[in-house]
Amino acid sequence: MKIPVHLFIACLLLYPGFIFSQQQYPKNYFRNPLDIPIQLAANFGELRPDHFHMGLDIRTQGRENLPVYASADGYISRIKIEKWGYGKAIYITHPNGFVTLYAHLNSFYSPLEDFVKKHAYDEESWEQDINFEPGSFPVKKGQFIALSGNTGGSAGPHLHFEIRDKKTGNNFNPQLFGLGIADNIAPVIEKLFIYDRRYSTSESVVKQVALKASGNSYTTQPPIVKTGTPMLSFGVTAEDKSSNSTFKFGIYQAELWMDDSLINAFQLNDFSYDETRYVNACIDYSKYKRQNVYVQYLSILPGNRLKIFSEAGGPGKIALHDTLPHRIGINIKDVNGNAARLTMMLQFDGSLQQQPGFSAGAPRVFPNQPNTVKSKNAQFSFPETAFYDTALLVVQEEPAGTKNAASAAIVLPQNIPVHGYYTAQIKTSLSKGDPLRNHVIMFLTNGKSKDAVKGTWNGDFMYGNFKKFAVLQLMIDTVPPTIKPVGWKEGSNLKAQQSLKLHCTDQFDEVAFFSARLENGQWLLFAKKDDDFIYYFDQYCPPGPHTLTVTVTDKAGNKSEAELAFTR
Repeated sequence: MKIPVHLFIACLLLYPGFIFSQQQYPKNYFRNPLDIPIQLAANFGELRPDHFHMGLDIRTQGRENLPVYASADGYISRIKIEKWGYGKAIYITHPNGFVTLYAHLNSFYSPLEDFVKKHAYDEESWEQDINFEPGSFPVKKGQFIALSGNTGGSAGPHLHFEIRDKKTGNNFNPQLFGLGIADNIAPVIEKLFIYDRRYSTSESVVKQVALKASGNSYTTQPPIVKTGTPMLSFGVTAEDKSSNSTFKFGIYQAELWMDDSLINAFQLNDFSYDETRYVNACIDYSKYKRQNVYVQYLSILPGNRLKIFSEAGGPGKIALHDTLPHRIGINIKDVNGNAARLTMMLQFDGSLQQQPGFSAGAPRVFPNQPNTVKSKNAQFSFPETAFYDTALLVVQEEPAGTKNAASAAIVLPQNIPVHGYYTAQIKTSLSKGDPLRNHVIMFLTNGKSKDAVKGTWNGDFMYGNFKKFAVLQLMIDTVPPTIKPVGWKEGSNLKAQQSLKLHCTDQFDEVAFFSARLENGQWLLFAKKDDDFIYYFDQYCPPGPHTLTVTVTDKAGNKSEAELAFTR
């Protein structure tokens, strides 16, 4: 069939319109938090495992300890120090109602560092979360506040920078505030997928459509795409680029048009940490788990409550009520308005219909309602927000397999995302009154990640809460954690060193508790990075011989203690 000339010409036209309300953001209010030009390693809204990236990752030239400056006048309203997440972080509240965050820091400026250190020693706790009154630590725009670093859940030296709304707690896209990040390069559309939406996305037959690029314009090969489903939706893999960085970033805006109608559109301006896990409702989660590829849906799943979508658009499902060709347009934009545009013709052909390969009677869970799933030795309870779409959820059980197993291995499908926590109950194989029950943990393995939980007993069942699907099993843990000096050994003379490092590991998960004291009972301030605990020598450890007593426990309650002699 030939495409009518008027349709072909119309298909090449750009889709117009301001489909989102144009909110005003103060330009030039916030300055670059570093004294080098901003080069990004990650942008706001970039797709990450189980979350959107919530700010900008600013490169620090592969180095630590670059000076960090307050982006505007205000006061330090909070500091947080944690072993994962943002490591050492500063929050500054500004008079215009915004809060800026500076994370993965190595240290704070001297008055603040001294206060926090004293507070940590007083509480004998390295992890801290302190809120301040406005008069405690006021700062001026451009004032030195910290040194950059690589603390917390950071894979390399950089500064993570956020702008938040003080009132709502939402994170804004910092690039909307005019930070002077040059960009005249359009996003790239890499792949296009069609989903058969007669079924849920987890059950759909997915078809990839070949693309041809000409500059920032894309067409399909062939120009007319025929589909066997009368109800469908689209997904794309796309990445943004920047003029001064080799990194690839997340896209800011996407629009889906059919003929002259906006079918779906989203724009990543702001959302909260409570909402960021909805990233799993915005992607083909199954494909991500199988191939580590992010396909972003151009549709809204029934259980997706993230408020990033245009009210002018719809849920993104396309219904084809005839066999005529229809114009489809997909626009992908960045914050600066650079755009990539894909145009195609879409036509329904019933002879191409395919049926999904699953049983109609297979067990399912549903969005927007509580769900309970059972197997022979386990039960799972899910709140109404747990699922984004209808999904097949088949629970399998496998034999214990290892000598320290205390239950069957419960296998949950890893291709289904779950939002927030669900409750798992697993029946133990240990007899009632067996003292080994005191050493049982619930252990979840998901690829390289693992999570050990000290659950609660109720008869022969142990209860616990989890956020992922994987292999879940009750395990007997009687092995205490290990403590190993790094870069020194028992009896070492450390006069030439500035720090002391210990490597502490457990067979199932990270250690749950760590403490180190000198021979006089003085607690020492050790910072944590991965499985390493590092103490930087200070006034609490004077020169001379010392004996360090290190105590470590795991989540099952097993304890290790080591006495290590050294001279400072």
